Amino acid sequence: MLLKTRLALLALWVGAMMFFSFFVAPAAFAVLPSTYLAGQVVSRTLGGLEVLGLVIAVLLLALLLASRRAQARGFAFELAVIMLMLVSAAISRFIVSARLHQIRLEFGERLSSLAATDPTRATFDLLHQVSVGLTGFNLLAALALIIFLIRTRPAGQ
Repeated sequence: MLLKTRLALLALWVGAMMFFSFFVAPAAFAVLPSTYLAGQVVSRTLGGLEVLGLVIAVLLLALLLASRRAQARGFAFELAVIMLMLVSAAISRFIVSARLHQIRLEFGERLSSLAATDPTRATFDLLHQVSVGLTGFNLLAALALIIFLIRTRPAGQ
């Protein structure tokens, strides 16, 4: 039962990340009248995704520890992946997104008109790339963990 719950939580996280990355963000920038408004929608949605990721990572960690599989094959791998995902989600939420939000508040709609060489714009663009990278890492890690759990599950589960 714990294995199925862990798989369901991972699938939920993967689905949320994919929906955000492939539908919400592109749609916001495609249909909203300004990049500022699209950025506001994407930022707000990403904030929810980050909180969801943190909650799921903590639940996965608790379920893994509750499974009493410390001696089981793959425990260390699963623990390491979940911890990396938790740290990645925390960095995204509390460092990267917090700084992006601060820049958006300070510059507002002027941000999109800054030259690419402007230090603030360059910082924003770099942080955006880091944010995408952290989400991408969590997506790939969750998919890898799903495959790992399915391949190593005990017979009958």
